[in-house]
Amino acid sequence: MNLGIQEKTAIICASSKGLGKACALMLSQEGVNVVICSRNYENALQTAQEIQKETNNPTLAVACDLNDATSREELVKKTLERFSTIDILVTNVGHPSHGGLHALHKNDWDLGYQNILYPSVHLCQMVIPHMQKSKWGRIVNISSYVVKMPNPKYLISTVFRTSLLALSQALSQEFGPDGILVNTVCPSLFRTPLGERLMKKWAEQANKTVEEIEAEKADITQLKRIGEPEDLASLVTFLCSEMASYITGQSILLDGAQSKHLL
Repeated sequence: MNLGIQEKTAIICASSKGLGKACALMLSQEGVNVVICSRNYENALQTAQEIQKETNNPTLAVACDLNDATSREELVKKTLERFSTIDILVTNVGHPSHGGLHALHKNDWDLGYQNILYPSVHLCQMVIPHMQKSKWGRIVNISSYVVKMPNPKYLISTVFRTSLLALSQALSQEFGPDGILVNTVCPSLFRTPLGERLMKKWAEQANKTVEEIEAEKADITQLKRIGEPEDLASLVTFLCSEMASYITGQSILLDGAQSKHLL
């Protein structure tokens, strides 16, 4: 199937591993020029080289701390220097402090805003003008299933990742006339380096094996498994394609029917 995005250029945030890497690989397989970013340049370069070797499609590795405004600006600048335009943005931000209301302090909330919500806002501010010029653009914000199932133990994540939905909806309305589509994907636990670290932590806390924890997490889904990075990458790639040209302002839960909400 031709998704109609050959030779488009995509920035995929935090893409040296995990969900971001899976998205970058699948977009590259569709002929997209992908920009791999990571705090660690060597990790970004290794991933970029792996993907380019597999797909024979141009890639660019950029060292970027998504929590730093200057670093984000350099990411956009280097992308434009290499590929002249930016057509696709996939945001994928950090893992915030855990805890409920009384366990969190002002600095935790400040960091939650600075590390989860504002990087996506800033990146959108920088890339949308280039999408407007070509009257075509795709933005996919990767959020979390907690927007549908608020978790008091992950309060900061719940609040600011829900804000990403509001951002996507507002931007979809403002820039839809320019041909820019904005959606949010909300994954649950996936088999990524982060997911594996979390399961190891939960296993230690519960005095169980990692395999027991994974089985428990899989059992609460209706598909009886946890997500694989390719599951999310398939959805993100579709949302970035011409095949999804009438889908915008949506939040799509990707949790194997773990949550049971109508809306």
